[in-house]
Amino acid sequence: MATPIITDGTMERVISAPRVVLPDTVGLFAERASRFLQLANGHPMADYLKLMAAVSQAQHDVIGAREAPVVPDEALERSRDYGMPPLTALSHARDPQWRDDLRDLLAQVEGHGVPAQAMVKAVRALDDISTEALADRLLAGSTLDTDAAAVPLVGAALQTYFTRLAASINVDLVKNFDVHTVCPVCAMRPVASVVRLGGERNNLRYLCCSLCSCEWNMARIKCSACEDDKTVHYLSLQAGGDDSEPASNTVGIAAARRAEACDECKSYLKIFYQEKDPSVDPVADDLASLALDVLVDERGFGRSGPNLLFHPGSA
Repeated sequence: MATPIITDGTMERVISAPRVVLPDTVGLFAERASRFLQLANGHPMADYLKLMAAVSQAQHDVIGAREAPVVPDEALERSRDYGMPPLTALSHARDPQWRDDLRDLLAQVEGHGVPAQAMVKAVRALDDISTEALADRLLAGSTLDTDAAAVPLVGAALQTYFTRLAASINVDLVKNFDVHTVCPVCAMRPVASVVRLGGERNNLRYLCCSLCSCEWNMARIKCSACEDDKTVHYLSLQAGGDDSEPASNTVGIAAARRAEACDECKSYLKIFYQEKDPSVDPVADDLASLALDVLVDERGFGRSGPNLLFHPGSA
């Protein structure tokens, strides 16, 4: 077993920090909505970011409207006995509750302009069977271009449902999960990673689940897709440089965002630094930095984790 790379503190501090942090359903989505609005100011994608702020605010309102379904005992036993994620996204039998969440989200965002209305119309055109099939494709990373308009709202509903579920489990079930490249709760890939600021997690890197909002610690300077620690390097958009950030973004925001690229597996994932910008959010800042995705894609790297609020389209 490879020796962990510790670049930011003593081994004792790393051991004492939480390996897994379950989502805070009280403030998570409201804070994300605020971040989307902050990032939208003067941004070339301002309309879309404002729409995602409305979606995130709707997630905040909806997540507290229902109790989490009971996680089956068999799933909890597999997690406890074999170290398996208790809510494995691709095999979890979703409760119909998630479609209730989706309907509530549709009602809340429908009035937020023409793009919102197009998304709502695309989802409402689907019957329950088609909606479940689209959810399966989204979780499997195989959505079609014809799904594009419906993806952000279906993705938001799935996030709401799985985040509610993740918050209801006992963290002791998953804190010893030893597969670092996927979420210990739902086995989805991370949307990004954040180097946290303050408390026990100060200066430690946490991967952030694209689906259930769980976070888990992983050593820095290590590929989050293949765990290679020799060929990882970083790409960024520097304001005023050859690869300029949009004029709306400050130098501080630009400095807080980098792409961690791996020559071994040719994948990348963004990493955000709270020390540079305490307000960073893995989902909002990811969508607000699509120019960085373009840069890294042009250099031959493929993204290793999805953002469920965005359909990238096919090449």
